[in-house]
Amino acid sequence: MIYYIIMINSLVRLRYFAIALILTTMVLPVFPAKADQIFAYSDDLSSNFNLDMIQTGVKFIGGKAYTADDSVSSAITSDIIANPSKAIISARLDVSNNIPSNARVIYYLSNNNGQRWMQINPGYTYLFDSVGNQLRWKAAITRDSLMVGSASIDSVSLTYTVSDTLTVNQNNIYNNSAYGGINGLGSGGDLNTFVCNALSRIGLGCGTVPPATYVQSTQTVFPVSATAITANSNNASNASSGSGNNSGLTATIYNAGTKNTNGNGSGVILVRIPKHEEIYEIIGGKKHLIPTQDIFYDYGFTDSMIQPITQQQLDRYSRVKVIQVAGDKKKNYYLTEGNMIRLIPHKTVSESYGDREEDIVIISKKEFNYYPQNQFVFLENPLNRDVFQVLQGKTKRYITPQAVKRMKIDSEQIAPINQIELATYKTEKPIIL
Repeated sequence: MIYYIIMINSLVRLRYFAIALILTTMVLPVFPAKADQIFAYSDDLSSNFNLDMIQTGVKFIGGKAYTADDSVSSAITSDIIANPSKAIISARLDVSNNIPSNARVIYYLSNNNGQRWMQINPGYTYLFDSVGNQLRWKAAITRDSLMVGSASIDSVSLTYTVSDTLTVNQNNIYNNSAYGGINGLGSGGDLNTFVCNALSRIGLGCGTVPPATYVQSTQTVFPVSATAITANSNNASNASSGSGNNSGLTATIYNAGTKNTNGNGSGVILVRIPKHEEIYEIIGGKKHLIPTQDIFYDYGFTDSMIQPITQQQLDRYSRVKVIQVAGDKKKNYYLTEGNMIRLIPHKTVSESYGDREEDIVIISKKEFNYYPQNQFVFLENPLNRDVFQVLQGKTKRYITPQAVKRMKIDSEQIAPINQIELATYKTEKPIIL
């Protein structure tokens, strides 16, 4: 069964009730408001109506999708579930599934009718880096062998954002029809800036409304628990890097094409605390969690390479924070404590956190694709819990507390940044609802 919920645009792009005081004393032109719209979709898989059965090979039992009996991997692919006139710019997939040991489910989203699929983790909002207005989802249900049980998918839910200003033509190219005619507002044509300026005239600022309150989540998304957003910092750690290698560990130089640092000549050490599942690599004097067994083996690592380490020894190493994708030296990314990635907009931003060129670690494209994008941030110092969405390392958009709830943005999806980084992003119109 499908549900569509349309969040209607606000009639006037005013974030605060206090602006009404200004409007009662000023004669202003009236302009139509524009804001991105958020939609929702869900499917309990009780029928095949919304599935592309040509690309679906799973077995259905009681409205649940399983790996086919004669296969270790089966796909389930939706038909086009949304086709608005304007661009779909972001989406979040939530699922109800059952995953026994030795089985897994890998999820994907596409906003251009499957021309390009993006691997995602459920429960996170992803910004599409492709052009499109045809939303689809798919999943691969896999297991280690025919002798083990299959994972199953019970239902899926999607929350997606449709741009108010970006349309898509037949060649999948964005057309920007950004609202015009407001240059007379004296704010460079930006209504959000106008509102902020107007509020300042009566002694209020855009950050004066009490912000939303975020609490630490108990959800475990990765092998290590996500930390509270107040501790999820990009600031340089004061902990010892352990670069002196006085722990008794032996470095190993692996063959080319597996793992290496940014030319600092350091070897890679694989470690694990006894009776724990998490495997870390000590690389360039820092520790980096290998997120999955699949990625571990993809690097050419084997279990025989793993050395034991104590928790006390592991704590001596600061974590890897700055990464590059193999084959692309032009872009650096932050890897947050919550295991999300965020494009570093400029070298000065990285320097403001105390990060160095020699601290960059190169990871594979497969590992890079595993991490969700860190779109949502707040200012850490001075502390301001207003939430912003960062878009492609270039712009930021304020998200009202109501929109934060509507978009189901969890606290572990929001990372702190400093004032230098926040000021680097150009301000765009806010998300109101």
